[in-house]
Amino acid sequence: MTEVHSAVLAALDAASASYPSHSVVAEGLAAAADRHTWAEAQRQHLEALRAAMLFFTRPDGTLQGEYQGAGPEPWPRELGQIPDEAREVWAAYAQAAGHPTVRARLHHLLWEARHGARPIEHLRSAVDAYRQAAPALLDESEPLASIGRMQAADALVAAYKLAVTTRQPVLEDVVTEMLALSDTALGWDEPAPGVIAALTEPLLEHREYHDRVRPLLERAADLYRSDLHNHVFFLTDLRRIAGDDERRGLDERIVDAYTDRAEQLGGVAQLMCLEEAAAYAQKMGLAAALEEIRRQQQRLNREDLDMARIGIPIHVSADFFAPALAAVDTAHDLSEALWTLAANAPTLPETADTPFPDGTLRGLLRLPTAKINMNGPVVTTPPTQDATRPVGTDTRTLAMDVYGLLAEAQLDRIQERFTPTIDELLALFTRPPVAPHERMRGLARAFQAYFEHDDDVAIALSLTRIEGLLRRHLRAADVPVIQHAQGERPGQVSQLGALIADMEAAGFEAPWPTVFRLLLADPNEGMNLRNNVLHDLADCPPRHRIALVLQAALVLVQTITGREPREEEGAVAPV
Repeated sequence: MTEVHSAVLAALDAASASYPSHSVVAEGLAAAADRHTWAEAQRQHLEALRAAMLFFTRPDGTLQGEYQGAGPEPWPRELGQIPDEAREVWAAYAQAAGHPTVRARLHHLLWEARHGARPIEHLRSAVDAYRQAAPALLDESEPLASIGRMQAADALVAAYKLAVTTRQPVLEDVVTEMLALSDTALGWDEPAPGVIAALTEPLLEHREYHDRVRPLLERAADLYRSDLHNHVFFLTDLRRIAGDDERRGLDERIVDAYTDRAEQLGGVAQLMCLEEAAAYAQKMGLAAALEEIRRQQQRLNREDLDMARIGIPIHVSADFFAPALAAVDTAHDLSEALWTLAANAPTLPETADTPFPDGTLRGLLRLPTAKINMNGPVVTTPPTQDATRPVGTDTRTLAMDVYGLLAEAQLDRIQERFTPTIDELLALFTRPPVAPHERMRGLARAFQAYFEHDDDVAIALSLTRIEGLLRRHLRAADVPVIQHAQGERPGQVSQLGALIADMEAAGFEAPWPTVFRLLLADPNEGMNLRNNVLHDLADCPPRHRIALVLQAALVLVQTITGREPREEEGAVAPV
């Protein structure tokens, strides 16, 4: 049996005297180890106790060690790998330690490791020590009383979880203490919703405690009615234990909590609160409430949202445009100039968030972003929940914007050099049957409108022609573009998103499929111009983005092979 060294025990009690956390106890032991010269056996005891204080609970409830150790080899991270000698040290000091939190930690570890002939005794001792720790941690004279309150709740919850697993006789006493502390917390001057939630949540898993927990949840929901998050939290917990006939009423209270709070807010916060209300109403099938939320939300305007436009000036030197303009200046005729523009594919990063070279775009905002369609207003893309991927400006889209400045400069130079007419453009664009004369006239007019700075006409005409051009091109390349009727769904031809997805099969090389998707049809990370413009969801885009659309049309015209499709597109013929 391992003997307790009085000097080590004194160091342990001194480190845990004020007990802010197990980590601080470990730090106190480390300081004691450095201040004195210890015999080898004493040093080993200090090491084992420091390791015990640095176990943490994983999300799945298991324990994981984080102590690196004073020697060359780190201590094991798994309890099952802890040496028997260290466990014997834990067992010895678990009986002798002065602070109940230390005794509870050591007995808890020994139970989880199933140490000794009767591991259940360690469980019972851990439960007792956790219960003793709770009132000790509630000392209101401490400067960090709020932290002590939460630790007291955690201690009782730990006792409960150990007791409930083996249905210990003291379980009922532990539950009574949890409920009593919850009741006390409701009367504290300083709000403590976290304490109440920590103590009541585990009891919701067992029906026999529902009647005793419910009054506490009702009081908590009422007490924190001005705190939206906690008010909804406790109403949601109430719903978990309510009868079927009560749940609809609780659902309506939750929706009302969101909408009432929205009326008190302004700016984007009001919109986001209504979005939460709508999501909950839709999830719970509250049709009437959902319709009212929609009406309330769509009465908001840009001024109500209090949004400010943030601009980031980026200096572009004249040398940046020189090669692109030289390519137009050296072209022999209009045809060569246009096809030169079509051949210049943007250079895109491989992934959405590939960084630009060092020093490029320094200071560019990359904050978590929610995209809002101001025609609602309605949130179209909420902030990401994926912590591994930064949210913000997609670097590929930004690269296309930069490249669009070159395309805009080239088109302006083409206008200066050649002053093309609609007939000249039409002659270059017409390549029947994929690019027939009657369809290409609209594209020629789009270019003419662009040259005349009639941007609304230019973007509208070019967008309507690109989809048809791409569909006919895929047909000519023998790529299926029809979808047969299925059930009540009628047969149809593929729409733009599906067509872009098939571009690679038709021989379009990278990066054109990605460029087309980001430019025309990606509402999450791209410009989404086809939908935004043709559905009148946004103002006319800037000229450099219109230039990218015109370039995309040129790419399609240039790559037409001349293979005739099986049947010319037209109106649906009656059967």
